[in-house]
Amino acid sequence: MNKKIMRIKKALIVLLAAVLTAGIVLIPNLTAKKVCAAFSANYLNAPGDGTRDITDADREAAYGYLIDYRKNLINKNDLSQETKQRLEDVWYQANVYIANYDMKVNQLVDYVNTTVENFDNVARDDNKYTDTEDFLFINNNSLVTSASYGQLTTLTLSLINVGKVDVTNVVISPKESNDIQKWPFDITTASNVLIIPKIKASEDIHTAHSYAQDATWFFYVSKDAKTGTYPLTFDVQYYRGEAMVSTEITTYIHINGAPGAGNLVEEEKKDNKDEKTSTPRIIVTGFKTNPETVYAGDTFMLTISLQNTSTATAVSNIQFDLRAPKEGKDEEVTYEAFLPTSGSATIFVPYIGAGNTTSISIEMTAKSDLAQKPYVINLTAVYEDEKKNSYDMSSNISIPVKQEARIDTGDYEILPESVEVGGTANVSFAVYNKGKTILYNVQVDFVGDTVSGGSTFLGKIEPGGSGTVDAMINAVAPTIDDGIIKAVISYEDEAGNVSTLEKDINFFVSESYGDEGGDYFYDDTLPEEEKEHSIYWKPVIIVIVSLIVVAIIVWRVIASSRKKKRMREYYEDDEE
Repeated sequence: MNKKIMRIKKALIVLLAAVLTAGIVLIPNLTAKKVCAAFSANYLNAPGDGTRDITDADREAAYGYLIDYRKNLINKNDLSQETKQRLEDVWYQANVYIANYDMKVNQLVDYVNTTVENFDNVARDDNKYTDTEDFLFINNNSLVTSASYGQLTTLTLSLINVGKVDVTNVVISPKESNDIQKWPFDITTASNVLIIPKIKASEDIHTAHSYAQDATWFFYVSKDAKTGTYPLTFDVQYYRGEAMVSTEITTYIHINGAPGAGNLVEEEKKDNKDEKTSTPRIIVTGFKTNPETVYAGDTFMLTISLQNTSTATAVSNIQFDLRAPKEGKDEEVTYEAFLPTSGSATIFVPYIGAGNTTSISIEMTAKSDLAQKPYVINLTAVYEDEKKNSYDMSSNISIPVKQEARIDTGDYEILPESVEVGGTANVSFAVYNKGKTILYNVQVDFVGDTVSGGSTFLGKIEPGGSGTVDAMINAVAPTIDDGIIKAVISYEDEAGNVSTLEKDINFFVSESYGDEGGDYFYDDTLPEEEKEHSIYWKPVIIVIVSLIVVAIIVWRVIASSRKKKRMREYYEDDEE
């Protein structure tokens, strides 16, 4: 009978295991379908579902959704191999993030939607964002500026962002020319580049106008300027998400020329009669650095892609010159931010055919003390067409430079250096930012089998600044090894990348003797060499003192008994 019961129990256990296994297989599939629906519809199906922690099934659903989205994006668009690789890079980053970070379901949904937007940005960037109307406009409230010859005038570009993503590191440079009919101002500086850190995105055009950002220049109108309305073109480079965009923006200015200088319209008509077959223009179509991220002090290879936009005229004898921005607060100690390793920043290209492209490369070194920000390199060129007519061009390239985060600590102080289990100790030391970039969310945690607690948040530490750790740690277990605990210092750079630094601290935890025999068995104020002896000698002393007390009590009892006996004998003798 017992064997039969045992067989029935085993059968029930097997059946239960099969049911549980089926449930485990089915539940993730249901969850995955549910989460995928949430991604595609951009909302959560079940009330309150967004506040729960994500499961492996949720992660698998996110992976599947992003893989399908990327495949559809590639299949529906004729993308270059470089763009496909960038899509792969975005997918890899999302894969790592989703796999390693714990989050709520609604946070996972937001992250998936952000990744989808990054996919779209990369795919759009394949067309080089040549159409400014997609994102940047000149504010239509801006009036055409009027100025007169020989005067200082103010020219302002008021830019709005009508896209759904913030535009950052906007680098604007005017296309200056020595041709008075194209550029009516005196050229007095080597570069007139301006940078706008951010132009916020908006949901509608009215909000976009409220977020407008201005870039203002001060120009002297040439005394040779002709009367008329001049179109002024500006090169613009900016970042939209992780994609860099290059485009042009055109505004206008009306110039009152000097008497006898002539009229711009009449000159244009005259020029049209003698118009060349095609005016060859060289433009920058893109650039890249190797390594892709440039740190201060690094040597990198800069490669610039160029195109002859003329479809009929070739150009030759092209001399390119690159000029890096000047750095330094004192004019006497300024220096170029980037220095060519060869010593020359001039590159010669013999020929670019009509409509053809080419590239130029130069190895440069970023100065080690550069601040973390974008730096603009000015590229100029002089060249000739087939009839030996001379031309010039100017463009700008923005290279973001990063600084390595450098963190260090001072000597630590811990009081006391050893405690019993259940005790506490105070740990203090300084944390120094020795780099040139801000450290964010600086956090200190104490790690070890013998301790708990003590977490300290220092927040932001400026370059050259410091923070002080003053923490109380709890002794939770006796030391069984070399008595080393670790202070783990974590921090983020401006990009949100997390780094850590570990610091060893000597700290011993002993067993608690107070629970076994009372505090009188151990004197924590004694020097280390005497503590062990005090543990054994104090009980001996107590026993000796106790024996003396007992001896005194016995002696007094015996003495009292003898006295009573003598008194009794005395009274008996008197009675006789």
